Amino acid sequence: MSVSRRGFARLAGTAALGRTPLAGWSAPITAQQVVQRIQTNIGVPWKESPLDTFKCGDPGAPLSGIAVTGMATMDVIKRATQQKANFVVTLEPTFFMRFDGQPDPNARGSALGSTTFPADDPVVKGKQDYLRKNNIVVWRFADHWRMRKPDPLRTGLANALGWSKYQVGADPGTYHLPDGTLGALVEHVATRLGARAGVRVIGDPPSRVRRVTLLPGATPLAATVGALPDCDVVLAGEAREWESVEYARDTVAAGQKKGFVMVGKLLSEEPGMSLCADWLKPLVPEVRVHWVAAGDPYWRPA
Repeated sequence: MSVSRRGFARLAGTAALGRTPLAGWSAPITAQQVVQRIQTNIGVPWKESPLDTFKCGDPGAPLSGIAVTGMATMDVIKRATQQKANFVVTLEPTFFMRFDGQPDPNARGSALGSTTFPADDPVVKGKQDYLRKNNIVVWRFADHWRMRKPDPLRTGLANALGWSKYQVGADPGTYHLPDGTLGALVEHVATRLGARAGVRVIGDPPSRVRRVTLLPGATPLAATVGALPDCDVVLAGEAREWESVEYARDTVAAGQKKGFVMVGKLLSEEPGMSLCADWLKPLVPEVRVHWVAAGDPYWRPA
């Protein structure tokens, strides 16, 4: 079949478009470029951090999507893959230890315990193999996200609980709620956070409560001791049971109408990382940013 001169020109033009970038076209964004935008826009001085680093993958690889999460569990990573997101931004470790199984840069030969896994650990190796097979880049965003003001973890937790309008002053950690009981407050918290089993409580359910202090994430003893005298309830992430938990129990045993509610580290932090996903979206319009919740890791037997 013969092709007319006009038809040939049209075909040639189409072929040329396949070789020549269209107007407005730009190269795909990379994970390293996303991190550079975060560093520029985070609003706090960027400092070297052993936590806020790439944990696996090629930072220079083009991105198809971004998944933001509280913790890059295998379930989260698989769902990110299903959503065509090959860059995972996580608050907590991917490989179970503070430094993601890498040597502690400050250890200096101390006997504080191993910070690495055996090379043949099947769980770590299986996770690494899956990440490599699917060309996923993982970057941890912990130290600098927590530095932002107001505290995004407290703000996010208050938003999730529907308490933002009860905030006391400019402090996103303290809330003056309508009068209620400790039991009712705990039911509200468990429902709003989607807790399957992880909520544990110290205090009498009928105790009247109004003033609540939020201490998401790891809750040290000093924070509990400082907060409890000025509030009715401390809502914590996780705490050592022989520290904050026993301090709260002895406080109640002494006759004070106080409550200590522990929802778990991840459930307390995830709302703040959901805010991170929202914050990141306008910074990276080139690709879709997904929020992928890890959820409560526990279940309760009947």
